[in-house]
Amino acid sequence: MLARTLDQNYKLLVIGLILVVGFFIYSNTFYSPFYFDDNKFIVNNPAIRNILDPVAIWNFSLTRFIVFLSLALNYHFHQLNVLGYHFFNLLIHLGAASVVWRLVMLIFSTPALREDKLSKNSKSIALFTALIFLAHPLQTESVTYIWQRSTCLAGFFYLACVYLYLKSRVAQIAKKPWLKPYISSILLAILGLFTKENTVTLPAAITLCEFCFLGLDKRRDYKYTIPFWFLFPVIPALLYLSRSYSLSTGWQYFLTQIRVMMTYIRLVFIPLRQNLDYDYPLAKNFTDLSVLWAFVCLSGIMVSVIRVFSKYRIISFSVLWFFLTLLPDSSFVPLEDVIFEHRLYLSIVGFSLFLTSLIGYSLGHRSFRAMVAVLLIVTGSYAMLTYRRNFTWQDEIRLWNDVVAKSPDKARPYYNRGVVYWERGNVEQAISDFSKAIARNPNNYALAYYNRGVAYDEQGRFLEALADYTRAIQVNPSLAEPYNNRGNLFKRAGNLAQAYIDFNKAIEVNPHLAEAYVNRGAVYALQGDFNQAILDFSKSIEINPGYVIAYTNRGNVHAHQGDFAQAIADFARGIAVDPGYAGNYIHRGHVYLKIKEYDKAWADVHKAEELGYVFQPEFIAQLKEASGKSD
Repeated sequence: MLARTLDQNYKLLVIGLILVVGFFIYSNTFYSPFYFDDNKFIVNNPAIRNILDPVAIWNFSLTRFIVFLSLALNYHFHQLNVLGYHFFNLLIHLGAASVVWRLVMLIFSTPALREDKLSKNSKSIALFTALIFLAHPLQTESVTYIWQRSTCLAGFFYLACVYLYLKSRVAQIAKKPWLKPYISSILLAILGLFTKENTVTLPAAITLCEFCFLGLDKRRDYKYTIPFWFLFPVIPALLYLSRSYSLSTGWQYFLTQIRVMMTYIRLVFIPLRQNLDYDYPLAKNFTDLSVLWAFVCLSGIMVSVIRVFSKYRIISFSVLWFFLTLLPDSSFVPLEDVIFEHRLYLSIVGFSLFLTSLIGYSLGHRSFRAMVAVLLIVTGSYAMLTYRRNFTWQDEIRLWNDVVAKSPDKARPYYNRGVVYWERGNVEQAISDFSKAIARNPNNYALAYYNRGVAYDEQGRFLEALADYTRAIQVNPSLAEPYNNRGNLFKRAGNLAQAYIDFNKAIEVNPHLAEAYVNRGAVYALQGDFNQAILDFSKSIEINPGYVIAYTNRGNVHAHQGDFAQAIADFARGIAVDPGYAGNYIHRGHVYLKIKEYDKAWADVHKAEELGYVFQPEFIAQLKEASGKSD
């Protein structure tokens, strides 16, 4: 009973330590803003707006349904308050670290490692493996960058699945109940499949555990891995159905990944000069010296892994895990970007176990205190680097300044910094950064042309805006927004025919672009086709029920047609959507004057004035005369 109590207290102590360390090193991230793909997948994603509509989430992403479901849950409770999102991400990471600790403890209870000389220090090795995994600076991109919840959550399911599988097999060998953890591991594998595509290596990871830890050859029984291998084709099938990835091979990408692997190895040991957006050149051919050197080094590592397996199998397992979990992103399947730090999330489990085991073998048999001291220094160093790195994530300009300084020849960091400057009202600096992005990638960066066009448009430099919108269309004809904005320029210039063509094209390219329907509806209204205008405004509202201008425009058309009740209803809906927009009070005030509801007209006048709008003197004079009031 005493031993059981001590064991429970030890477990609580470890979990408490993981929580304290985790909350400390990420305590300066809870109010870090949305970044990069956060805007696409969270801020501007209508699919996550309704937690009760899982079909919309499923249709948005087959392969990452669980991730978007969790984001929908966050949005339901927190809308766009970043605190809830960061807290959720950190909890996932803390959970993953806890599973790492339990997994390493379990590994030392397997037949292959019970008698290993490292097993006497297994508790310390398991604890520091979890803490290094938790505190490593490369994890900041997976935890602090909200969208990379996909990496954390997939990593949690992956690790929990491996842990429960190994637990079931250890129990089975010991002739104890095993079916429940085994079935749970299969369910977690399924959840992982619908979280992120890198879980495709899960069957191989389970098979690796079976091979390395479950005793002699006669005790290994690979039939229990079969259900996981049957799940293996699900991800390629989902990718094919969603058309979200190219499944073709890429020789140049693969050659580049040989070098990237060596960069990853350097980063896990010495995580300095971290970068959100590396400028990494593609390898040209296998005879490049850098590729050959990386290939020789990687081959040497693999030969060493094989040679030391029988004596140091936990070391070999750690290295194999490191490379196995990188394969989905570092193989023949080309991805848009060749390197990202978040791709190391699961691989750092292998690195952490390798490092702690290496230190344990080197020092543990000589001096337990020396081993713990070195592990504390390593963990503490990583924790402080993580805390420091998280300061960079606190401000968008600070982060993109950091990226620009480290990738000065890459277009995307300038573009993203330009977007932040634009959002903060610094138009000149935004134009400067968009221009720098274009200078570095003049033939492929449609968004830079488009956003610079928007900035020129804002400044009244319409000819330059027109040129940039046109260039954006030439670079990427499948981008709807430049057509829409160019159409607005033509509409303002009185060229309704060309405006109509552009709005039509925008809708053809993106049938869900609510702004294009509103703009085309405005053209219909100007041409006197009010019924068609109402259809377009209604379609815009159907796509985006929160689009206030669509209500305003539809209300104006109804008022023009004499349908004052419907006009008032539309203005009221617009006010409900955005009470701070004066336009709907203004237009509704005009309608109330027409139908002789003067008190309501005066109420709208006062409300509009509170919002900073001053009615035209002619309207006020008419209202005073009609109502018999001076105020």
